[in-house]
Amino acid sequence: MFDKLRRVLRTIYQRALPDGTLTNQTVKSGVWSAGMKIGMRGLQVLSLVVLARILGPREFGLMGIALITYTSLRRFSELGIKSALIQRSEANVDTFLDTAWTLQLVRGLVLALLLVTSAPAVAWFFDEPRVTLILRVIAVSPIVAGVINPSIVYFQKDLDMHKQFLFGMSASVAKFVASVAIAIIYESVWALVAGFIIADFARLVASYALHDYRPGLNIDRAQVRELIGYGKWITASKAISFILTSGDDALVGRLVSTTGLGYYQLGYQLAKMPTMEMSRSVSTVVFPLYSKLQDDTEMLGNAVLRSVRLLSFLAFPATVGIILTARSFIPAVLGSQWNPIVPVMQIVAVYGGFAALTSVFADVWNAVGRPDLNPKINGIRLLFSGILIIPATIRYDLVGAAGAIVGVYLLTVPLQIHVVVRCLDIRHRALLKELAYPALASGIMGLVLLGVRQTVSIELVVVKFALLVVVGAAVYVSAALLLDSHSQWDIRTEFDSIIRSL
Repeated sequence: MFDKLRRVLRTIYQRALPDGTLTNQTVKSGVWSAGMKIGMRGLQVLSLVVLARILGPREFGLMGIALITYTSLRRFSELGIKSALIQRSEANVDTFLDTAWTLQLVRGLVLALLLVTSAPAVAWFFDEPRVTLILRVIAVSPIVAGVINPSIVYFQKDLDMHKQFLFGMSASVAKFVASVAIAIIYESVWALVAGFIIADFARLVASYALHDYRPGLNIDRAQVRELIGYGKWITASKAISFILTSGDDALVGRLVSTTGLGYYQLGYQLAKMPTMEMSRSVSTVVFPLYSKLQDDTEMLGNAVLRSVRLLSFLAFPATVGIILTARSFIPAVLGSQWNPIVPVMQIVAVYGGFAALTSVFADVWNAVGRPDLNPKINGIRLLFSGILIIPATIRYDLVGAAGAIVGVYLLTVPLQIHVVVRCLDIRHRALLKELAYPALASGIMGLVLLGVRQTVSIELVVVKFALLVVVGAAVYVSAALLLDSHSQWDIRTEFDSIIRSL
């Protein structure tokens, strides 16, 4: 199976990367990265399905409140050290690891203290007394994360993805087993809490098992200035990104209800997961590659166009498919008690499709030493989202919150395209062409699926969902090949190459 995946990915990378940049290491990394993403997200989806059938939206909402608090503290204290080390041109960064580990440990202790002391205030804000104890238990997590071996940065820096695979999968498997087992026994929010903490312990053990570097306490002031000098924009980007992606969660929990938050977060997660995981799989490989090409804008521009071609070809039909199958997917997989998340999924799917593409742009800006661009653009989104989201949530509940966030995001996509074109040796027309063809093919697919959904009456929702998926895939491939024969898209070559690799 891995040999076939290797052949397929080699073909895809040959089509998606500039000539001369493809290496056996890149292909091997792609195989392990794809395997990790498939395994991790497969377990995550299976876990969500099982837990959603055992636990109710209120339990998910309680855990959501705790994660909003923890993630907010973590994002606003993000030092950007990992990105700074990956971006450095030298292969060996051992001299920085002790300083990185010490900073990481201090940050973990501070986060734990803040979680413990702020827990009563958070519980009061959301009017959920149970959150106090949950937060104080979760305070163990940043301490555990703080002592993880910093040498794991080499897994991505050196494209050593088989170790990244083992590192990521160890946490996913531990979280799945623990959360599902405890949910079956106790049917409470503590299943989610236990799975979250145990995943961090699994990462800790794996980090020392997979790399022989052993860090020690040390602070080099020059290194601190150098790392944080680059990482400050990563910190700003993650902080603003958190407000954009989780600020609406906090408002839903406060203005709607804890149960509403459970619906909202699960719908958001399911809708953006397929497309965002595509982009993360590509990003894992291309960010180090982009960093190596940072001084050759022509080759970097070529690499970006090919990445956009690959991602848009996959993300656009996935977005349309989620919108048109959600009504069948939710009752078939999670149960009818989760039907309120359907409109949220349909709105957020649009965000996921475009965010998968624009994540490539953030990799470009980081690689060329302009990490400031992403937080600046997100700052614009934050301003307008802040203006719209409260009145939209008060009037339209979950749909209003999702609509405000996604609507503002779509308005900034043209700006992101313009900025990335200015950073590279490419034209607007070249980038837009890569988006136009899959968008048109996906539109054709959507019209056919809409007709099938309205005309075919099948009471068994599982069968109807399966029918829509099969028809959608067949129509999209057919539409893509038809467009290719009457345009300069040249997607048929991509199809033929991938099919031959099978």
